[in-house]
Amino acid sequence: MRRCASPRGRGRCYSKALLAAVETSGDPAREVPRLDAQTLAAGGFVAAACHVLMHSVGRTYARRHRVTLATLQRYLPRSNDSGCSAGFGHGLIMALGPQIMRAGPEGALKTCLQLATRVRQYTCVHGLGHAYMRMFADDLKYALPLCRALGRSAAPDCAQGAFHDYWISRSGRDGTKKAPRASSSPRVVCGRQETAFVMPCWYRVYLEQPPAEGVDTAADIRRVCRGLATVQRAGCVAGAALSAATSDPFHLALVCRKLSGRDVVSCLRSVPVGEINGRPGRQLALIQTCAGVARRAQAGCYEWLGKLSPSSRTAASKRAAASSATRRPECAAPWVRSATETRL
Repeated sequence: MRRCASPRGRGRCYSKALLAAVETSGDPAREVPRLDAQTLAAGGFVAAACHVLMHSVGRTYARRHRVTLATLQRYLPRSNDSGCSAGFGHGLIMALGPQIMRAGPEGALKTCLQLATRVRQYTCVHGLGHAYMRMFADDLKYALPLCRALGRSAAPDCAQGAFHDYWISRSGRDGTKKAPRASSSPRVVCGRQETAFVMPCWYRVYLEQPPAEGVDTAADIRRVCRGLATVQRAGCVAGAALSAATSDPFHLALVCRKLSGRDVVSCLRSVPVGEINGRPGRQLALIQTCAGVARRAQAGCYEWLGKLSPSSRTAASKRAAASSATRRPECAAPWVRSATETRL
């Protein structure tokens, strides 16, 4: 992959190199998680773009090896990583669009629910949203009803995949076709959605359509989301925060601390907590950053970050209760499930 350093054509170059690595291994379920580690260590473009780069790798691999819904589990990466592994999984599922349509919502969802972890189940359902979009030329009008047919629990995760594909298609990347009359404004597109689909709509928009002035600080998040309220603002803040995130969860947690009110918890939804999975000491340290959050948002902070692990959940629950006890009930921010957390 060192030959892909030149900015010109580097996306295509990296995709070919990643595909070659997967093909050589003969075992994508184990090889793709290794690519997660290698690209993260390399940093730069390939680390940031590996998820989308692996869409095309997954699609190509599925076609070459005649992957089916019945054999899908054999090829899906054995990893909860949201980078290369999730992108490859989405690519596999995109290639199975016709089979997914024949299986119907119940059959497709059954395949996803058979996966070993909640994160992988979420990744699979998110992939269904991508697949539905590719079957209907990235038209939300046809894809979202199919997501809705998966049921209330899975529909928002599927919708997040559909909206992700929509925002990718606005630039015509990743094998998509840019519809000339489709809106590129998240305020327009997300403003049309039912409440359950608002968060999924906003979540990846600024990754695929970065604001001209960039989003790196709490002030940037406030600027991008100025004038929005309720669930639209919550979605915007989460989406803007995601574009400000790095691989270090503490970086974004500190950015979120500088916000106020419900914006704090909306921002925290984008903290990359997966980076410290299996490290209870770091998880507890991340939860303890809630002590520096504005008092009105502390209970929500503890409640949200307390999902990290069973041991940290207990400590966070106690802190959330203590924080809530010091405030009037009407000041407590309601807990809203994240667009990034599986509902399965």
